[in-house]
Amino acid sequence: MGNQPYRLQPTVGKPTNATQAVDFLISAALKRNASDIHLGVNHTAAVPEPFLLRFRTHGKLQLMNGAFLLPIYKEVISRIKIMAGLNTTEIGTPQDGQINVLTLDGAVVLRVALIPGPEGDELVIRVQRAESENKEIAIANLGMEPEVQDQLVRLINQKSGLIALNGPAGSGKTSTIYAILKQLASPERKVLTAEDPIETRIPFVSHTQVSSKTNFSALARAFMRQDSEVIFIGEVRDEESASATVQLAQTGHLVLTTMHTRDAIGVIARLEAFEIHSNFIANSLIGSLAQRLIPTLCLKCRVPHQLDGPTLALLQEMGSPQKPPSFFKAGPGCPQCTSGYSGRKAVFELFVVDSELADMINRTCSRTEIFEVARAKGMRTLVDDMLSNVYAGITDVHSVKGYLFSPSYSLAIPKLKAA
Repeated sequence: MGNQPYRLQPTVGKPTNATQAVDFLISAALKRNASDIHLGVNHTAAVPEPFLLRFRTHGKLQLMNGAFLLPIYKEVISRIKIMAGLNTTEIGTPQDGQINVLTLDGAVVLRVALIPGPEGDELVIRVQRAESENKEIAIANLGMEPEVQDQLVRLINQKSGLIALNGPAGSGKTSTIYAILKQLASPERKVLTAEDPIETRIPFVSHTQVSSKTNFSALARAFMRQDSEVIFIGEVRDEESASATVQLAQTGHLVLTTMHTRDAIGVIARLEAFEIHSNFIANSLIGSLAQRLIPTLCLKCRVPHQLDGPTLALLQEMGSPQKPPSFFKAGPGCPQCTSGYSGRKAVFELFVVDSELADMINRTCSRTEIFEVARAKGMRTLVDDMLSNVYAGITDVHSVKGYLFSPSYSLAIPKLKAA
């Protein structure tokens, strides 16, 4: 069933069996515009509900009423496993699968990830609206500042070199990658990918699924013999995949990949940790893009907000826009939103490696030295982008304070000069 489209059935009233419960879960998640469904066992005896049902909406987990799961939890898990093509008899092993769902509003892809627990299996289901989202795949729709978008387009049109996308899971890297691939794909250019999993298929792109026999490094080596111009290696995970990816970038290919780093410049240290020599990094890395997703305020019900003195002082230390900002916070909620928030927006930091910065990387200059030169050349940081959205009333300080006031981002704090 995992490969066959499943037609979602409307549910009326309280679910009484596993089939109804699963349809109810999916319908409720879609109605709330949730990005993830979390089903798990509550290990705390002090809390009365034995099963946890949570939706991630606008980036935040919200506890839902899961009382209906009490008598049928195991049946619900089994039902989802069957729909996702998982092994229902296998116990104690993580599994991944996919459910293709047809709704009145179009196709939805559910990516199911299961882990075993001492009191029952736990699931996370990623919700992806396939048709509507795929039509919107474009660099122009990512929400970048115009100058950052122009820089990125110039980077991806280079003939060779390595471009790394950085950020934690759920930061929107996949959308950015597919937007780049869609712009580069054409009948005159061969584009190859190594992915885990393949989430979207793009015309004139040869997508390859990673497996236990063909991991990222093995596919990277195989791609060297495929006469391609553009290659996407889904993730640099270890020394072997890092070495193969850098080698591709040094042999005349434009190579895209993803890494998990705190910011754009962090890719240098990450590659060094994978035993890549600074000379190879300098000769291959042409750019690094870091990104995060921040919740956006509902413009219908947001309300003005007067910041407290210490918070305002911290923002002023970072630099203030020329026009005094009006701050907002989430409103009470309205028919257009969920709890005062309406969707999420990507923020970006693009590190472009020119000849001067490449020389600094080759000479193993410190992170601080490289950062200062990049800033002097006009690099906008994640903090800059977040602050611009705060000042524009698109998001609130509360939603991004973990970045703004974190020592981990202290390099980015001092020099905002927003208009």
